[in-house]
Amino acid sequence: MGKAAQHPSQQFHYIKNRIQMLNQVVSSMDAENVDIQDFNRVLDMIEQLQVKMTRFKKDWEQES
Repeated sequence: MGKAAQHPSQQFHYIKNRIQMLNQVVSSMDAENVDIQDFNRVLDMIEQLQVKMTRFKKDWEQES
C-alpha cells in the first residue's frame, strides 16, 4: 500500500481503508458457497489488521 504510515492520522486512515477493504471482501462472499479457503482469507486479513493496529498502538503510546 505504498509508503509506511507514521503520523497517527495517516495510520488511522490506513486502518479505515483496510477495514473498508475487509468489509468489501466479506460482503462479496456468498454465505451459501463460502469454503475454508474463503474463511482462511478473511481470517488472514483480520490477523494482518490486528498486527498493524498493535504496531500503531505502540507508536501512539511512545508519542504520549
